[in-house]
Amino acid sequence: MNFATPLSALFPGTSGRLLTALVDHHSADADRPLPLDELSKNASVTSTQLEAVLFRLGLLGLIAPRRKGAAVHLVPGHIAWGALHQLTDLRDAVIDVVREEAQARLQPAPDYLALTGAVIEGTATNPADVLELIVVPPPTARADWHQGLATLVTHLSRDLGNVVVHRAAQDMAEAKAMGAANAVRVLPA
Repeated sequence: MNFATPLSALFPGTSGRLLTALVDHHSADADRPLPLDELSKNASVTSTQLEAVLFRLGLLGLIAPRRKGAAVHLVPGHIAWGALHQLTDLRDAVIDVVREEAQARLQPAPDYLALTGAVIEGTATNPADVLELIVVPPPTARADWHQGLATLVTHLSRDLGNVVVHRAAQDMAEAKAMGAANAVRVLPA
């Protein structure tokens, strides 16, 4: 999965770049009209390419009716904007999925679980980019606990569309050193 520019990955070409620029504009100032030359620059597409996509977005109701060449006025309250915003920042969703899956699959829960790598940093652009789990197993872990961890890693790799790996640490200090300052703690919450 491309976590850096997910809309462009899901909607290749002009449509994805335009949607990304419009979502950015919606976040910054949804009520301000967006001149075509500014939108063209932000989306890296020609104004001619924009018109066909803008027409389709108008049919969906994301933008107000407009004449060809006129500035774009977003419909800020349209229901689709929320979904589009969620797609542009999947970091919190990844954290939630890892937390839920770890709690469901690892009994007892790890003493510590943190995430690092391109996926959690939001810079992943292809499936080879990694999400790394840094884990401190609980002292009461049974012999099969590590098999549960391996199953979790496999499951997350499939569901996230990126390579998920794990490293085990003996204690919290070692785990924090492995993750450095950019690790995101998942458990304990």
